[in-house]
Amino acid sequence: MKFVSLAMLASLAASALALPAHHGRGHHGGHHGHQGDVYKKHTIRAKGIEASFMEYGAIITNLWVKDKTDTYRDIVLGWDDTTQYNLNAQHPYFGPIVGRYANRIKNGTFTLDNQTYHIPLNEKGFDTLHGGDVGFDRRNWTVVDKADHSITFAMHSPDGDQGFPGNVDVKVKYTLTDDQEWAVDYEATTDKDTPIMLSAHTYWNLDAFTTSDTAFDQVVQIKADKYIDTDGYLIPTGDFVNVDGTPQDFRLPKAIGKDLHQSKSCGDNCTGYDNAWVLSHPSPDEPQMSVYAPSTGIAVDITTDQVAMQLYTCNGLDGTIPVKKTQTYHGKQQFVQQYGCYVIEAENYIDGINNPQWGEEHTGIVRKGETYTQHTKYHFSVKK
Repeated sequence: MKFVSLAMLASLAASALALPAHHGRGHHGGHHGHQGDVYKKHTIRAKGIEASFMEYGAIITNLWVKDKTDTYRDIVLGWDDTTQYNLNAQHPYFGPIVGRYANRIKNGTFTLDNQTYHIPLNEKGFDTLHGGDVGFDRRNWTVVDKADHSITFAMHSPDGDQGFPGNVDVKVKYTLTDDQEWAVDYEATTDKDTPIMLSAHTYWNLDAFTTSDTAFDQVVQIKADKYIDTDGYLIPTGDFVNVDGTPQDFRLPKAIGKDLHQSKSCGDNCTGYDNAWVLSHPSPDEPQMSVYAPSTGIAVDITTDQVAMQLYTCNGLDGTIPVKKTQTYHGKQQFVQQYGCYVIEAENYIDGINNPQWGEEHTGIVRKGETYTQHTKYHFSVKK
């Protein structure tokens, strides 16, 4: 793997500092290709914020906001060569929309309307992760609308896709606002009853790898009194765990690294966080989760109409994936280390389809003729 020279790194950093709203930061280090190329970046902008996406996976490849020195920082992880989102064998789900059913489904089976369905066991042969072998993250979406501040992607998932019933049509709209907000609006319809749970699987680092190769100092708050109990395969047991006295207590702001090494509820032989917190008072009008990087001053407040938030602290990364050139400053980190990032997923109760005791509203079942919707918003600010 080649890395840019220090002079080029300095030039990249300087360009990120100086470029105005139409500067094209979203084109650093990417594969652009010809018109119709699913790996081509599409960039939208608003005051103080810019983001790039591509049709493959409806993936976010770059997200630029200002830090406390008024420098633009790219705060999401990904690949410089955008074909690697598809071709790289590690496939960590960098930045796509995951579905038809996000997170895990126990044993790759579920029963709906007295019929049992079998879907791919694409996680170590034990369960289904993020919709199967060819989930929505590996599909070619289509840009159906684009404006300066927004872009809408659409795709069709046919009846029987990965074993799921029903023809499903999906749209995802990404919008930036002059209040430094990134909004994600989801909509899906089906002609048969089917489980649908979508989520943006964005990898974050609000430090943008400027001062540390871990996210230990970044501060998280989650407004949740309990989380979903899981087994060694991260499959829900059907129970909930009160966060009192556990490393999973983020009701008050807390650095990710403070209790991380005491957190073992993330699967067999795992240390870190990979849990779904049940929001205590779900509301789309108030932040349900917040993250802050003291090093850059960048903060994000997340509002959603969903009832759970999953936090994964990159426990499985091992230093073999390169940091994007937009994030390699002063010749520092060149590979993403374990705990060097985190994923935040706004979603319903995980594997609710196999836990009907939680109520049908948590199963993810969308009935024929109904419309699945979700709205999640990320509001960025700077603490100086």
